[in-house]
Amino acid sequence: MKKNEGTFDSARSKDATLDQIISIFRCLGATNLYVKSLAPNDNSKNQLYFGSHLTDLPFIPTSDLIPSASKSNKGVDPKRKIKYQTAVNLFWVDVKGETYKAPNAKLIYYPQYPEVRFSGFLQGSEVNVSGWMDRYKQGTTMGRWLILGVTQNKEVYSYLVTPECALSKELEVTDLIEISSVFRQIDIEHTGITDTRAALLEKLLEIHEMGWVAGQRLQSDKTIIPYNALNGGGYTLESLLGIPPNSDAEPDYLGWEVKQFGVSKFPRTRARPTTLMTPEPNGGFYKLHGVPDFVRSFGYPDMNGVPDRLNFGGVHRAGQLCKKTSLTMYINGFDAEESKITDAEGVITLTDNKGTVAASWSFAKVMDHWKRKHSQAVYVPCIMRPIPGGGRSYHYGTNVELGKGTDFEMFLSAMFKGMVYYDPGIKLENASSEKAKLKTRNQFRVNHRNIGSLYRNLDFVDIASTK
Repeated sequence: MKKNEGTFDSARSKDATLDQIISIFRCLGATNLYVKSLAPNDNSKNQLYFGSHLTDLPFIPTSDLIPSASKSNKGVDPKRKIKYQTAVNLFWVDVKGETYKAPNAKLIYYPQYPEVRFSGFLQGSEVNVSGWMDRYKQGTTMGRWLILGVTQNKEVYSYLVTPECALSKELEVTDLIEISSVFRQIDIEHTGITDTRAALLEKLLEIHEMGWVAGQRLQSDKTIIPYNALNGGGYTLESLLGIPPNSDAEPDYLGWEVKQFGVSKFPRTRARPTTLMTPEPNGGFYKLHGVPDFVRSFGYPDMNGVPDRLNFGGVHRAGQLCKKTSLTMYINGFDAEESKITDAEGVITLTDNKGTVAASWSFAKVMDHWKRKHSQAVYVPCIMRPIPGGGRSYHYGTNVELGKGTDFEMFLSAMFKGMVYYDPGIKLENASSEKAKLKTRNQFRVNHRNIGSLYRNLDFVDIASTK
């Protein structure tokens, strides 16, 4: 490389093709590639605009969200000058495959606007982007692109395409998969898919036409094993879609979160509640003293008479006393009338009549769970029937629901209205002994008729009519 020549300004960079860049990303372990056309205000000073909400970016792996006060003077209401930031394990990569760590890269979410900005991606890094990210030089030039490669180890590799490169023109005419208003996905597997919605519906129709399927679960090594537990409907659908269990990963299938919901018959008769997510409390007595002592303090004897067993369950809705536990759920730091976060350190709490916080979830904790999988989701009706001699089988219906466009504030608003609720299933067996056996399930659920409160768009589709 010539002296003072930028990392992405070499003759080799200018001649590189998309296939060559894809090969470099593959060698680094990237399994998915995403691309953003950089706008004139996408530079290191203004930061890069990545979307309106964190839910627009479930495909970018991040660390824990950290709440803090924003120093921006753009907002009018001081109590709303808040932000959340989360680190990205970012490396720049050049045309030779050499990498440059970017130790300060992060996403910053400003809920008061709302917008998500990519920041710190050059600070502390040895990468030389020349003037392509300087707004006083070429940092406002059109024809720049940013390619992000994501690995299964949650590493993100970044490549800058300059307007002078052949690759800039190649990307303009490449069929890309739309995954958000800002990002497109590069079809590195050459599937030919450009419409993920249509491909998803086609696959779900194929599963419906299979009829009854015995309960199964897909292992991480792609082997299929029988599965007979009560929650087999979800695991079986994921198995048929080729998805191994991934409670913390990105969305399930082609960028869509896939959820089944039980019905007694098709299309949607007597739909059962849907579990949205299962985040552990990160505050209160639960966190300070541990789950066994939490159950001993706030639980109750098993109602079916199982000896020496304590349970902690019951529906907990915001502002309503749960008779089973004598706890009330509160949402602190949220303006329900305007559907706005007013305190970056806001929390959801379970509190007793003495003011003791039994358990709590920070907004940052729940927001992180919500942003991973709910930007776009499909809800599939499912009938279960027992198999003679043991086990269960499942049949998936054609009347599916497609939810698109959500944010954490919509989740909090639905919770404030009682549509989303906390419905735990925690039990402590042999509770009085030193070898007590604990089972936890902290689930936030929604009655299926209220799913629409969580999305800006909810489409009801009969996939049989799309054939």
